Amino acid sequence: MVYDGERTLVLQCPACQGVQFHVFYVFEISHRPHPLQCKCGFTHGQIRRSSKRYLVDAFSLAGERVRLTYSAREFLRATLVPLIEPTFGDIVGYLGKNEEVAEAVAYSDALSEAGSLPSELEQFENPDVMFAILSHLQQLAGMSKVACQCDHPSVGIDIYSDKVELVCSYCGSAMLIGASTEADLQRVLSLSEIVMEPSSYASLGERLRPIF
Repeated sequence: MVYDGERTLVLQCPACQGVQFHVFYVFEISHRPHPLQCKCGFTHGQIRRSSKRYLVDAFSLAGERVRLTYSAREFLRATLVPLIEPTFGDIVGYLGKNEEVAEAVAYSDALSEAGSLPSELEQFENPDVMFAILSHLQQLAGMSKVACQCDHPSVGIDIYSDKVELVCSYCGSAMLIGASTEADLQRVLSLSEIVMEPSSYASLGERLRPIF
């Protein structure tokens, strides 16, 4: 299979609050910064190569600078890489193949349009923990790592003030995940896959199969 080197990177712009897709070829990336300009005119990021690693500089929606470092293999080959702001775990963009990046953005938009996220931060017992957990679950879902073992899985999410619940709309299987303490966050961050058993109900840790 011929590697064409095309990659897609999408960023949220702090200036206009919009989403901008950037399609580029990895052969264009050198030690000199490759600027990423939003359609509103604001330069909201850049990419450059440093030895065998790739650096992505971007902004959070709050306007804070975010610098992320990726191995050559991850940057050049990964199907989908969420760009996660390290302090609070917010997703500021995605990198990968165009189709997978577009699907991840559509999934995020669908959550917002469905009203899955409460509009006021005070509705959460611990907003920082909740948002970090939601970001990680979104990352897993974008990589098809949240699933039910039934014949026709379709896993959705319900969000409460101190927990989230994953629910399979086909068989009714559910997984309850605490989302209010640092221990809850570390438990979720340790997972790279969530698999629910058909027609079951469990709390995090009882019927999960983490793959490390």
